[in-house]
Amino acid sequence: MKGDFSRIRFNPAKQYTAVLKQQGRVDLDSDANEQCFIDGHIDGITNTDVIGQYGGPAGCAGFEITISGSSILIGAGRYYVNGLLVENPASVNYDDQPYLISPTYCAEQLIAAANSSSNTVQFVLEVWQQLITGLDDCCLLEPALGQADTTVRLKTVWRVIGSVIPTSTIQKAEAINPANPVTLLMPCCQMLYAGTSTTPAPHTGLISADTNQTGSECGCQPIASAGYQGLENQLYRVEIHGSGQAGAATFKWSRENASVVTRITNISGAVLTVSSLGPDANLGFQNNQWVELTDDSYTYAQPANKPGQLLQIQTVNPATLQVTFAAPITGINKNLNPRMRRWDQSGTLATGTGVPTSPSPVQLENGIEVTFWGGQYTSGDYWTIPARTSKGRIEWPPCGSAGGYEQLPDYTRIFHAPLACMALRPSNSAVPAAGQADFGNYVVSDCRLLFSPLTALDVETGVQAIHVVGTSWNNDDVMTVDELVLNGLSVTFDQTTTCPWGGGNFQVSMEMPAVPNWVAPWEGVAAGLPGKGNYPPGTNVFGRSVSAIDPPLGIAVAGTQVTWSPVANLTGLAYYESYFLYTSLNGGLNSAAPLGFARVRVRLDSGAIYANGPSGNLYLDGTAFGQTTNRIADGSPCVMLSLPTGNNLKAADFDSWFYLAPSLIITGMTLQLLNSAGTVIGGTAVTIISDQSGNIGGIETTATPTTTSQTVSKINLAVTFSYTPVAPATLNFQLSYSGAANIATIGSPVNVTPGEATVNVPISVIGNPGVNVNANNTPNVDIVTITGSVSGALGPVQYAGTLPTLTVTGVASTTIIRILGGTVTTGLLNVNPPSNVVASVEQEAAAESAKQVEAAKQAEAKEKQNPEPPKE
Repeated sequence: MKGDFSRIRFNPAKQYTAVLKQQGRVDLDSDANEQCFIDGHIDGITNTDVIGQYGGPAGCAGFEITISGSSILIGAGRYYVNGLLVENPASVNYDDQPYLISPTYCAEQLIAAANSSSNTVQFVLEVWQQLITGLDDCCLLEPALGQADTTVRLKTVWRVIGSVIPTSTIQKAEAINPANPVTLLMPCCQMLYAGTSTTPAPHTGLISADTNQTGSECGCQPIASAGYQGLENQLYRVEIHGSGQAGAATFKWSRENASVVTRITNISGAVLTVSSLGPDANLGFQNNQWVELTDDSYTYAQPANKPGQLLQIQTVNPATLQVTFAAPITGINKNLNPRMRRWDQSGTLATGTGVPTSPSPVQLENGIEVTFWGGQYTSGDYWTIPARTSKGRIEWPPCGSAGGYEQLPDYTRIFHAPLACMALRPSNSAVPAAGQADFGNYVVSDCRLLFSPLTALDVETGVQAIHVVGTSWNNDDVMTVDELVLNGLSVTFDQTTTCPWGGGNFQVSMEMPAVPNWVAPWEGVAAGLPGKGNYPPGTNVFGRSVSAIDPPLGIAVAGTQVTWSPVANLTGLAYYESYFLYTSLNGGLNSAAPLGFARVRVRLDSGAIYANGPSGNLYLDGTAFGQTTNRIADGSPCVMLSLPTGNNLKAADFDSWFYLAPSLIITGMTLQLLNSAGTVIGGTAVTIISDQSGNIGGIETTATPTTTSQTVSKINLAVTFSYTPVAPATLNFQLSYSGAANIATIGSPVNVTPGEATVNVPISVIGNPGVNVNANNTPNVDIVTITGSVSGALGPVQYAGTLPTLTVTGVASTTIIRILGGTVTTGLLNVNPPSNVVASVEQEAAAESAKQVEAAKQAEAKEKQNPEPPKE
């Protein structure tokens, strides 16, 4: 703390709890400050004992990381870091943080980095306490006192910093330990708590301070200490400027605890204009003094409190408040609260990089010398040395220290609290894991630790129980039969269970939609019942039948995870049970034309689920509280259960539900021919347009009922499904040909996203069937047949309807049917006919016309010579 203090005195080892005044005694600034340090120490220890090293109050914890479009938001609320209360009064954009200046990544760059599965973005809350003076906050100055300085403040400064790490460096999660809440978090969060991404700089450098000694030239008598030779009481400050080991590191020093500082109001070349040159010569600025220039980009750099520029003053002009240096000033932003701070080193050892450290004594002034004993010296490390004239000595070791002659440094302690990890959403998973929030293409893992405020605790506390910390499904959301059969249903607990497992304590029931025959006879018959009901697929259906389903393949237990009907491989007769489950569920859900989705209820019987405890069995406290969220497929509102479970109960059942959709089936495949305007022009037969060199220039069709040929700009296969997909699906298409192969191509496979009700798959005609020269140049006609399927749990599900066909009529490569103007796109070859081809076409057309005229003349002459006899 660079303030004008007489001394900084606080030693927690002395266990002082209060500073008490006495009547008629002098109050010292060090006494009042020590009381503040005592209070802060007690508050910090108390907060850490109650909350832990990190924690936020449940329900109003701050610094939640969310994504909104291309922005990253930092949520409002409170959080405790190493006993310090950190508050964010309102939600703020990542890029708008006041103490995040020139960050390594902006929000857009972090989101772009997370758009690759090889990267993971980590967010850390960085917290420290900063000394605030009247230069930082003008409200600390009393106008009635003029320019007189008064008190200063300590401020808790925070910022959120995002960094990018390779996903491959994230280690496997630790085994869940109920006593360690970090083990309940995602592996990326556990990595943050392990400190692998926020390793603090070492502060192991040691120094000692002493006064140099003089005496008689005769070596026979003890040499008396010359002591402190200064005329005023001072608080010397020795601060590391450049990091390194002893001999490589550099330092700077001040007799006023570096408290002589002024604001820079203008920068013009080598001349600075400042707000003040100090109240007097002792507390001001003079020629040849060394000063440090900084702005907020140094104070709030990464890492924070970066050392500034050390420069030597050439001249000082008190009349204009201008300070001149030897060279123009660069690297200081006059819009970022620039400062000029005085340091008191001088002589040949003082340079722009500081004074070299040395294991030999280094002279400061007035008989004071310091020795650097070794270790790692880090920029910002500092030691304070009180010097007193009454006894002519320095106070070393300081009263606020542990008492050793060689002292470790004080420094600004910067604490790091893990907040979140952001990653690309896995393409093979539609359901985020427990502890993750879904933001479209990304998932955010919450790394914060939460605690219940004392006012929120029940009377009965401390009940030991088992808790659900994760499920493989999203409550009140939708899953497909394929996902159920492939993955089963998995529940993760916070400890390993010891009970036997089966359908009795892991209960799964299906509430199937009512069959149409229940309602159809009454449509249009009963009063008020509309004629022809409409039962779209979805979560709300009319009437349900309930059936319980035991796990076809049993229940598997792996550590703390319990899985209902696990399926690793679906080949062979050993998995007939899975095949039966797959077909029976799809049959009951009428997969070709589903009435609605099944509702699956999962209930864990708390009294029959237990684990070994210190005094007998522990049972499941499965109470889960809901909150509103949105379904992944269509964004409709649903109920999310907050995990881990628990309501301080010895036992409570866990109840959850989700909706089950049948396997996705293709119910329609229709060919569409479109013109350049994107209008469907009908027909499924096309004719190749070719030049005389055999190059395909385009295709055309004669649409019914018109006989006018139209240019085809695009061919689409419109694919519809049995219901709007609720999970990603993969479509595969194949073409078969009645003639030569590769007349056309189709894009395959096709990935379908949830909510995509219709998919248009482009088809390109790339070959010319040509003509049959042995049949008087009869055009060849090729039939292209299209088959399609959806990838399913038990293999591809083929389209069972009438297969669409595309008829392609060929032309002779030496005959031009038509040359299209412009450029035909979308899979067809571009057409810009060369001038020689057009000329050749015109010549051929003229020759053909002349032949036809000559033939007509010859026929007329022949008729005149041999007239046809009149008919009777």
